[in-house]
Parts: sequence; structure tokens; C-alpha cells
Amino acid sequence: MSFNFKCGEKLMHIVIIGPNPPCIRCRRILKMLREIKNEEGLDMEITHVFAGSDESEKYGRIMDSHIFLESLGVNTGELDELFERRDFKGIDEWLAPYVEEARKRRIMLTPVVVVNGKVKTVGVVPEKEELKRIIKEEAAYG
Repeated sequence: MSFNFKCGEKLMHIVIIGPNPPCIRCRRILKMLREIKNEEGLDMEITHVFAGSDESEKYGRIMDSHIFLESLGVNTGELDELFERRDFKGIDEWLAPYVEEARKRRIMLTPVVVVNGKVKTVGVVPEKEELKRIIKEEAAYG
């Protein structure tokens, strides 16, 4: 899925990398990006790419969080409950030690947000203000 938004004269390219189909975390990021677009009047092309695809691999080794946890033999029952409640902060907190473990193994866990070819966030759903800051910085310094 792609969207084009206006940011001065420069088209920004934002890639969200996550599972197929997109999970609630990826959809939350997409929703926030649409809101930012409307509020800030930015020109952005936003694409959701599936972890493990050729497109995603050009940014590094990326795995769906659940697949990584399964490979470690981790019981994800509590995590699944957090997903059901759509507790994004709780999900991020629960996953934090595993995001770090994946990083040690040179793996990025989903969701991954890439702006203009630069990985900006890994394994978390950033707050809306954080996304705004990232986008504005890239627009200014890109």
C-alpha cells in the first residue's frame, strides 16, 4: 500500500517493514503517518513491505517479532494478550529485551520504519510526536 503526500518540493519515501498481512502495530504507524500528513501537509510516499522480502532485505536482516520469539522458544501468550488489547506501549515494553537480543544477533525486529533509505526505528511503535520529529528532521537535513 502506498500514499503520496506533500512536503515542500521534496518527496519523502517512508517504508514500514512488518509481517504479512500488516499487524496492528504497522497499521497504527500507517494511521499516525496519515494524521501527520494531514496536519503538516507533507509530500510522502509510504509503503508497507513484508519482512523477509527482497525489498526489506536491502535495509538489513529483518524478522517478524513472533517468528524471532518462536526461534528462541519463548512463550508468547502474554504478548498475544497485549496484542489483543492493542496495548502498544505494553507490547514495546514486553518485547524490549528481545529487540536487544535480536540486535546482538544483527537482526532487526518488526516494525521497522525507514525514511529516505535510513532506518529510523526498530521493534517499536513510535509515539506520534517522535514520528513527526523524525520526518521533520529528514525533511530539513535529508
